[in-house]
Amino acid sequence: MAEFIEVRATVEGHERAAALARGIFSAGLAASIDIAEVTSPRRGTTVWELTLITTDGQVPTLERRIRETAGGCSVTRRPITHDDDGYPDWL
Repeated sequence: MAEFIEVRATVEGHERAAALARGIFSAGLAASIDIAEVTSPRRGTTVWELTLITTDGQVPTLERRIRETAGGCSVTRRPITHDDDGYPDWL
């Protein structure tokens, strides 16, 4: 099991995405949060993608927070690979 996990959530509305990011950061559920405007391939509209870095132990709580706050949004996760020095590339 990976120690660090990248979680991505796609949220409609910039204000909604910003509020979600603030809540996640304030709760200490992610060490890094990036928000980017992207085009939704299904709808051809603009949505906001949050890319979050968290620990394996925080993933269930983080995903629950995302789903409760931004219901119906897409959430994916993947482990972050480590370099030989034992730290992930983003650190």
